[in-house]
Amino acid sequence: MKNNIRFDLSDYLIHFFRDVNLETGSHIYLPEHCGFNNQHHACFIDAKYLLRLSLRSHKIFSSWSYRNGQRTVYGDSPVVCFTDMPIAAYLETGVRRLERNEKIGLYAIVLPKEQMFNYGARPVIYGLDQHNNARCSQGRNGERILDETALPLIEQYRYVTYVPGKIDWTHEREWRWPYRGDIN
Repeated sequence: MKNNIRFDLSDYLIHFFRDVNLETGSHIYLPEHCGFNNQHHACFIDAKYLLRLSLRSHKIFSSWSYRNGQRTVYGDSPVVCFTDMPIAAYLETGVRRLERNEKIGLYAIVLPKEQMFNYGARPVIYGLDQHNNARCSQGRNGERILDETALPLIEQYRYVTYVPGKIDWTHEREWRWPYRGDIN
């Protein structure tokens, strides 16, 4: 990274795996068949299993990032989420958040930021200005679609709600990589 003399910058993106409970409204969708020796038969899926599944299948699974039964990803493309925190900061943050039972994991894949940018990963957009309020409608398949005059559909996967003092995810320094195929 050019001008990388600050300790809070990183040349890498981190995709972490967290434990998942399929019975909650904050789960991910996995393929029905995950390959040889990769079957899950419980509602609780361990982060180590998800990392192993990703490595064995040579892919990172995109999702709609459900929270409380609702998609948090806007637009028509599920995404793979990353953070661009430096690795040491990520580990420190991860340990603290796990102690508070927050949804994070310490198992991760680290990828070069420049390469992921070339593949289509982009930093998220935290909120829109006051003239472009985030009004959304429901798509045919449950998508949350913003008014395209505020943000074009092809960029909506990048939008993250930001309400100072109430909803603030800026500490995650999130990047997203859209999957443009059929997730089903």
